[in-house]
Amino acid sequence: MTLPLMTRPNYLLTLCAAAASSATSLAATGLASNRTAPQRRQLRKTAGEHMDGVKAWVRQKANNDAPGLVAEIRELRATAGDCDFDVKKCKHQNNGLPCAPLREGCKRPCGAFSVKLYGAAGATIREGVLMHLWGSSEAPAGGAGRFAPKDNKWRTSQHEGSTLADPRWLSSARHYAKRNAWFVTVLRDPVQRVWSRYWYDKGGSISEEKWLDGNKCGGGGRGVGNRCLSNYYVRTFRGYSSADTFGPGYSNGVPEGDLAKARDVLAGVFDDVLISEWLSHPGTLERLGEKLCFTPTMRKFPRAKRQNKKATTDEILSPSFLAKRAPGGKSDKKPADWQPSAGSQERVRYMNGLDVDLYAWAAARELERLKATAAAASEGLPVPGETWAGVEDF
Repeated sequence: MTLPLMTRPNYLLTLCAAAASSATSLAATGLASNRTAPQRRQLRKTAGEHMDGVKAWVRQKANNDAPGLVAEIRELRATAGDCDFDVKKCKHQNNGLPCAPLREGCKRPCGAFSVKLYGAAGATIREGVLMHLWGSSEAPAGGAGRFAPKDNKWRTSQHEGSTLADPRWLSSARHYAKRNAWFVTVLRDPVQRVWSRYWYDKGGSISEEKWLDGNKCGGGGRGVGNRCLSNYYVRTFRGYSSADTFGPGYSNGVPEGDLAKARDVLAGVFDDVLISEWLSHPGTLERLGEKLCFTPTMRKFPRAKRQNKKATTDEILSPSFLAKRAPGGKSDKKPADWQPSAGSQERVRYMNGLDVDLYAWAAARELERLKATAAAASEGLPVPGETWAGVEDF
């Protein structure tokens, strides 16, 4: 009998714990009484080290299976129950605006599971779309708004700072898969993402090279955070945790084969892998309006605490991907004509070789979807690697 992918580790860890308990009991009953006290202490230490090793092996084997992750999520979504979401009772958790009404003749997915990648429009997705469609959202660091549901029945979840090998992420993914929620993430040109983080983090206060020297991706899992500057996307979506290894067959610590694993997870688990530079293309909102059952409308939007100084009116299109607030951190210190040095630029491209390929694959995939929209026929298509500038930010 083959146990399901995600239950196997719990089962084996239980066996390990039981075995350790039995060994302790045997020692206590006198079967080990002929040993000296130092010998017994060493025996317990050796048994404990062995059990720790088995636990680590179990975790590694359980997570090192991207195809299994895809299959599990697909199966859960295929057997999802009926949706009990009532859009008429839905309010945006921050400002109390009614959620976007349903279009005639369609249904909205029963929630959303979103992966927020640092420097890739994750906040825009959450504040501009998720909470306008479902009202409440589990923010990466909490922070429920004054209109959030009192029963904590969140309709969307957004995760950051870890990977799809993190048990917390997997638990949430399974929960939302059972509701057949919309799975979404956004990729940005990985080289531009790194420089965006540089200005957000340091505002140009230290040299580019010194900042890049601070690259810290950890071994995976919770170690992939806002200081990860090397193949960040592939580490996030490959489906398992692994310590960095350098040598033939590796790209800056990541096995080259992990590119295919990350691509398979994105294609097999996520309904949409959007492109940050193209969010303002009208075709993006058009096709998502059909999929998520909404029609963008102009509404008065209460100002956030941190206002976007570019705004000229409180009337905005919602849901939309237009920026609701100014960039954070020290981003406003970046000179309009700033460019990284040629050496630093080449270094960043080298550090993100797998991510550059993953982004190119996602962009080509999204471009094919945009070709089918009416907006593409009237407005044209975006160019890979360039930001669509057809709409001004709010």
